Amino acid sequence: MPFKTSEIRWFSREKQVLWDIFESLEKFGPGNPEEERTDYYLNSNTPSSGIKIREGKHELKVKISEDEKLEFGLLQHWSKWSYAEEENILNSVNPGLLGDWLKMTKKRHKKSFKITAEKEVEFTSEENVEEGFDVEFTSFEISSPEFTGFTLGLEAFSTKNNSAENLRLALDQLQLKPSVLKEMKSCSYPEFLADLSSEG
Repeated sequence: MPFKTSEIRWFSREKQVLWDIFESLEKFGPGNPEEERTDYYLNSNTPSSGIKIREGKHELKVKISEDEKLEFGLLQHWSKWSYAEEENILNSVNPGLLGDWLKMTKKRHKKSFKITAEKEVEFTSEENVEEGFDVEFTSFEISSPEFTGFTLGLEAFSTKNNSAENLRLALDQLQLKPSVLKEMKSCSYPEFLADLSSEG
């Protein structure tokens, strides 16, 4: 069964601006640094869909509607499928053919929030939240083409098909509207990687 989300994301080669925004959310609760991980993205040049392999999970991401252009970024809507496999599919690929995949090493920090019945935003460490969103700051490195960058993303979810409403509430409550975000590239990972591959 797909997991539907509404998301907005920004990319930059510079860390500090995005990190400062993430740190400013400390009043809502502490962030959770995660262990460094390596993701593999299929280099398919398809901005509206993506395939990722992460820690034994195979993930498919497909855009389900047109982007909404906000003043400071693109609001996007996705369906995602995730499958856990006993063996990483890349283990069966001839090493000479791995050029079809982009290797990305990530270090991520995340804050999770739930939205109450009264439309209040609360920091949470709970699992299986029905209405809420995550804010994450990630530093990443790509080996080929060589690239080091940073990204700030909001991902809203809902069991009642209200993910877009939840994301707008997040933007309003967290006040993530600094003018500097308008100057940054706003897109999804699939689009960012497609653009990077075409430049390389």
